[in-house]
Amino acid sequence: MGKLREQMKDDLELKGLSPHTQEIYLRQVKQFTQHYGRSPRQLGEKEIREYLLYLIREKKVSAGSVNLCYHALKFLYKTTLNREWVIARVPRLKSIKQLPAFHQPW
Repeated sequence: MGKLREQMKDDLELKGLSPHTQEIYLRQVKQFTQHYGRSPRQLGEKEIREYLLYLIREKKVSAGSVNLCYHALKFLYKTTLNREWVIARVPRLKSIKQLPAFHQPW
């Protein structure tokens, strides 16, 4: 994924994302690619859905981590590969919102 990785890195930088976010997105795409052993150019909606479900069901990762992967893949396919992102067919996982703990002033 060398050339594609560099292209995505450039796109992330042009988008103005922080170096930390760039690193996370690139790592997520690398893990996705390693999972299938093929270039993301050869993978599509079916593999994205299966991979996100794998993260949820098998790896038991948090909703936040699944959503990070989702957004990294969305950036890769929409921006770097210039492919249509079919949002209705690849839904985003709903995050669990927690209310802040209430502390009684004494």
